[in-house]
Amino acid sequence: MVTHLFREGSKMGLVDKDSAWIISESITDLLESVDKSVISSYMGGSLGIKMHYSEKSSEYQEFQAQFRKKFRAKNPEEDNSNPGFYALQAYDSIKVVIQAVERMARDTSSSPQALLREILSSSFNGLSGEIHFQAGQLLQNPILRIVNVVGKSYKEIDFWTQENGFTTSLPTGKSKENATANTPSLVGVLQWPGNLDRTPKGWNMPAKRNPMKIAVPGRTSFSKFVKVEYGKSPDPNKYRGFCIEVFDKVVELLGYDLPYEFYPLNVTYPDMVQLVYNKTYDAVVGEMTLLVERLQYVDFTVPYAESGLSMVVPVMSQESTWMFLKPFSWRMWAITGVILIYTVLVVWYLERVPNPEFQGNWKRQFSTALWFTFSSLFFAHKEQVHSNLSRVVMVVWLLLVMVLSSSYTASLSSMLTVQQLQPNVTSIEWLKKNNMKIGCDGDSFVRTYLEKVEKFKPENIINISHEYDYDSVFKNKSIAAAFLELPYEKVYISTYCNEYSGSTPTTRFGGIGFMFQKGSQMAKDFSKAILQLSEKGELTKLEAQWLYYSNECINNSSSSDTQSLKLESFWVLFVISGVTSTICFLFSIIQSQGFCQLTQNLTQ
Repeated sequence: MVTHLFREGSKMGLVDKDSAWIISESITDLLESVDKSVISSYMGGSLGIKMHYSEKSSEYQEFQAQFRKKFRAKNPEEDNSNPGFYALQAYDSIKVVIQAVERMARDTSSSPQALLREILSSSFNGLSGEIHFQAGQLLQNPILRIVNVVGKSYKEIDFWTQENGFTTSLPTGKSKENATANTPSLVGVLQWPGNLDRTPKGWNMPAKRNPMKIAVPGRTSFSKFVKVEYGKSPDPNKYRGFCIEVFDKVVELLGYDLPYEFYPLNVTYPDMVQLVYNKTYDAVVGEMTLLVERLQYVDFTVPYAESGLSMVVPVMSQESTWMFLKPFSWRMWAITGVILIYTVLVVWYLERVPNPEFQGNWKRQFSTALWFTFSSLFFAHKEQVHSNLSRVVMVVWLLLVMVLSSSYTASLSSMLTVQQLQPNVTSIEWLKKNNMKIGCDGDSFVRTYLEKVEKFKPENIINISHEYDYDSVFKNKSIAAAFLELPYEKVYISTYCNEYSGSTPTTRFGGIGFMFQKGSQMAKDFSKAILQLSEKGELTKLEAQWLYYSNECINNSSSSDTQSLKLESFWVLFVISGVTSTICFLFSIIQSQGFCQLTQNLTQ
């Protein structure tokens, strides 16, 4: 029976790498009589237990000699003639009965109750171990030998006792505290099935004869996640996409071989959950969202991508007649005007006496000063200044003008180059209030969510099966907005960033992960590998490769919110210009008063 079991297990791939076999004492005790070719071909790497008993006592030596003699006489074709543990137990059982009968003969009692009483009072060291009864039960504290099937035989690895656990040496004495290397796990070096150099998983692993059956969405709304390129027989299908590449990276980190086959299915996502639940398939690789409802039937790995519900709406260009005023904030314009007028007055005051071009009636003087200062904004002034103080004021003013003009030009160019876009739908409540139609992926859970949670009318929800259909239904006004899961929204906006805008997800789901059968041990290994990828930054790189915005969209999105330049960025320059003009003005007044006083003194 045992040899047949291992032969069949080998055919099914259950004695290959990552399998673990533990055989009971009843089988281990008979290994020496099993065909050596069977042991070496099918049972290699198995672990078993054997009861430990002393083979050095004189009583055992005598029993062994008699047993071998009689066994060989009856079974001359058998190679192994040593007594097994069951033979020792049988011998001890007969000895218990014989001793009980002898004690009854001395007591002249022959009732069955007396025989039972005498049997239960037996206490001696038998060949199989200590024989002692308590409360009608045989009390034994067995010492187990842990054996490992290697080659055509087996070798002892460790001992095990209830007091000491696994030990490399046999405990002696009553205290049993002198055993070495007491541990809760095996100490000795093991040889596992398939000569595996690590501890096997010990559960039903996929094998080449029976690979893991993995379902893959045959049709997807967005091909960047999973795309099946069907090959003509006998060429195999090709599988590409973000989910497939994450799966390949995870398999590389598992640390063991994982034979698998992909099976493309043209069914809905809820149908895939049922196919894994009823064990038609072992797992699903695709953009499967973690939901509480699904966890009742299947297990998920930790998510490798975030998930949420995002609203995608068309955007309209934001145009303005007063665009040329936007580079500066209103405070910037006001302060610039104030500094301009102040500089005009200071220059007029400083140049009105020494410069003939600034003389005449007050209107001519002021208009000349105003034109001179204003034309300096464009470096087009022709008038010359005669006062050194005026030159100082103009140097600082021209520095301010140069900085302001270059900043204005750069800001205005950015605003005119980058299209200003604004969404034409602002909220979910607006859609429901105006009874607007919306679109979503009909194969996913999103439609149910929109009906039951967001309370959209079923007749206002349009199923859209492919990513390229969204653009057409938007343009023919069939829908006012589309609701996409966050990863889908990233892909769609990366393609149509100048035409559509995605809102910040208001609802978060459990993320996107791989789906396995309920209770699958492999889900834990996959989760560990996904966390390793995440901590190394590999998932971020894959998302950037497959899902993130293009460079054009990144530039547009980062520049579309260009703001007006504010006073806080230039206040130091304004202060320097104002203070310089004020100092020159005051210095000119002091000079004028001193000159007048000197003239009066000379006159007197």
